[in-house]
Amino acid sequence: MVNSKGIIAELREEYLNSTRPWIIGFSGGKDSSCLIQLVYEMLKSLSPTQRTHIVHVLSTNTMVETPHVAIRLKDMCERIQKGAERDGLPLDVKLLRPKITDTFWVNLIGRGYPSPNKWFRWCTSRLKIEPMDNYVYENVKQNGEVLILLGTRKAESSNRKRSLEKHEIEGTKLRKHGSIKGAFVYAPLENLSTEEVWEYLKTENPGWGGTNEELIRLYAGESSDISFIMNSAAPPSGTSRFGCWTCTVVDKDHAIQALIDEGHTEYIPMQKFRDKLRRIRDDPEYREQYRKNQRLDKLYDEFYAVKTLGGERTGKEALGPFKMSVRHELLSELLQIQTDLRQYEPRAELITPEEINAIKLAWIYDGDSTDTLEEIVHDHSGKTDLDNLIDRLLAVEHDMSDISRKIGIYGKLEKAIREYTITTFSNEEVKK
Repeated sequence: MVNSKGIIAELREEYLNSTRPWIIGFSGGKDSSCLIQLVYEMLKSLSPTQRTHIVHVLSTNTMVETPHVAIRLKDMCERIQKGAERDGLPLDVKLLRPKITDTFWVNLIGRGYPSPNKWFRWCTSRLKIEPMDNYVYENVKQNGEVLILLGTRKAESSNRKRSLEKHEIEGTKLRKHGSIKGAFVYAPLENLSTEEVWEYLKTENPGWGGTNEELIRLYAGESSDISFIMNSAAPPSGTSRFGCWTCTVVDKDHAIQALIDEGHTEYIPMQKFRDKLRRIRDDPEYREQYRKNQRLDKLYDEFYAVKTLGGERTGKEALGPFKMSVRHELLSELLQIQTDLRQYEPRAELITPEEINAIKLAWIYDGDSTDTLEEIVHDHSGKTDLDNLIDRLLAVEHDMSDISRKIGIYGKLEKAIREYTITTFSNEEVKK
C-alpha cells in the first residue's frame, strides 16, 4: 500500500528547509499527475505564512501532440491553476511552447528540413528539451538555485534506475542536474511501483477538484507513461500513444493508431500524412540535390548539408532540404486535414497562425513568391491578410489564457500588429 502521508511529510520537510523555487515537470501522465497531487496536498497542509516560495508547474506543448492529448493537457493546467488560486497556493502553472523558429512545421515545411530519423533527430531538443531548459536557466539566473521535481521512478526501467543513481548527492534525496549548474533534481516517487501509483490515483481525487477517471480511461491498455523528456537520449515519443503524431523516427505510429482503434476515424488522414512524411524523406525526387563540397547559400550552408545530413550522401551529392514545391504541397495537405478535423473537434489545431507566418518568411528568404503562401491559405480558409492578423491576435490571447497573471500580453499583441504591418508593407513594395 502506498505511503502517501510519508511522501507528503518528506515533501513538506524539503519545502520548509529550503528557499529554492520548485519546478515541477508535468506531462499529464500518471506519474507526474501523482506527483502534482501530492505536492498540492502538501501545500494545502501548510499555513499561509509557511507558503514562502513559489512552485512552478511546467508543461510542454510540442505543438505536434494529437489534438486529443493537447486539449486535455491544456484543460488540466487550467484546472490546477484555478484550484491553486481558490486555495491560496503559490502555484504558477505554465504551458511552454518551442520558440516559433524551432517548431516542427516551421523547420520541416518552412525551411525544408527532412523528416526526422534516428540519424538526424532534430526535433527532440527543439520541441521538448529547450523550452524547459530555458525556463530553468532563467530561474537559476534569478535565484541562484532551483529544485526540479520529477515523477521519475526506478521501477520504470533499468536505464531509469541507473540514471537516478548516477547523480545522487550523498546524505540527501537530491541529485545534480546533468547539464544545468545550480539546478537540482528531486524524485519523490522514485521507490514507488506502478501499482502503487495507480492505487493512489484511483483512491485519491485531485485537490483542485474533479477525479482521475479520464486519466485512468486514457491509460486503458497502455503500459507506457507520458514522459517529461529532459535529455536527447530519451527514446522517440512516437513509441507511445501519448507521443508526437508526426514522429517519423519509429517505423509504426502509435500515437494516432491508438485513437483510431478507439473509433476516432477522423484521425486517419493525420496517420496517412505522417506515413507520407516518412516515405518521402529519403526519396531524391522530393529533395534538393547539393554537391558534397558545394558552398550553399542562405540557410542551407555547408554545415547544414554535410554535417546534419551526414550519412545521406551518395557519391558527390548530398540530399538537401525538401524542394519548395514539396513544401507547398505539404502545407496545403496539412491545412486541409486541419479543416476537416475541426468538423469533429472545433478546438483542434495542427498548425498555428504564427507558424504559417514564419513559414511565409522562410519561403520568401529561400526565393519563393510573396504570394504563394497567401494563395495556399486562402484556398483552404478563404481568409485575407487582415483575417490572419485577427487569428494571430486571438492566438496571443489564447496562449496566455492559462496564465494566472497576463504579464506582457499587450506587448505581445503590439508585436503581432507590428509584424503584420511590416510584412504587408514589404509585400506591397515587392509587388511594385
